[in-house]
Amino acid sequence: RLQQFRSLVALARWQTFSAAATALKLTRASVWQQVRGLEQEMACTLVRTRGQRVEFTPAGRKLVEITAPLVAGFDSVKAVLQASLGKELPQTLVIATPPTFLIHELREPITRLHRARPKLQLTFLEKNSPAAIELLEQGGADLAIGARLDGTPQRPSLEYTPFTRYPFTLICPPGHPLLKNTRLTLRDLTRHPLILPGQVTYCRQRFDAVLAAGGLLEKTRIVLESNFPTMLSEYVRMGLGVALSPLPAAAPSWKKEGVTYRSAAHLFGEEEICHVRRKGEFETPAAAKFRALLLEGRTR
Repeated sequence: RLQQFRSLVALARWQTFSAAATALKLTRASVWQQVRGLEQEMACTLVRTRGQRVEFTPAGRKLVEITAPLVAGFDSVKAVLQASLGKELPQTLVIATPPTFLIHELREPITRLHRARPKLQLTFLEKNSPAAIELLEQGGADLAIGARLDGTPQRPSLEYTPFTRYPFTLICPPGHPLLKNTRLTLRDLTRHPLILPGQVTYCRQRFDAVLAAGGLLEKTRIVLESNFPTMLSEYVRMGLGVALSPLPAAAPSWKKEGVTYRSAAHLFGEEEICHVRRKGEFETPAAAKFRALLLEGRTR
């Protein structure tokens, strides 16, 4: 039965029988039989095929949510046993995260973690939020720091802990006309060349959805796309246009001279920044220490 659950969870992660079979080092037929066996035992349909991909039924999504922590917990048995016997675990920690969070959110906890565990080998995998969370779910990282917007579905095999929020923010040259408007509107934005995050990011998807709902998406002029918000201020300073992205509101230290910032949260909302880990998996002492340092006094 454990192998059946593992096949179901893998299918939820990889979305095709072939990809799930490759990840599990099984044949496609074996994964198919495992999932069909579960359906017979549970007396309900769990997945439906849509071409090469699969679509989970409500019962299938619920079963994945229930069993994913069980599979992760079982796969962590060796590490739990070693820890309980006092054996030293590998001193490594792999974090998938956008570079923006490395600069603004992780600097202090990482510095404190290094001081507390100087032998720890850290690996940062710089990815945008969707890619970082995908990599975590596939087992390519120990944890992820990622953003999600209200309404963005959470993956059932992952545990999300929000700790801060980034409001959508407009970045302009000093004295720009958009800074003089009493209240910024969507139509105001369409009158100027825009620098935006890439289409793979959640925040760009929110921008496009809001503009499309207002019938203004095709009227916007996008002159540059960048997946790394840390560079947006530089592009504005170069005179390429005005930029829009979720940015930290509190600390002014990241703000740069030659550009001015204005909140656009009333138009696009905020991004929720989360610590993400796999449900049910054994958390190494290094990962637990990092999580405690990151969330200390900040969880909301």
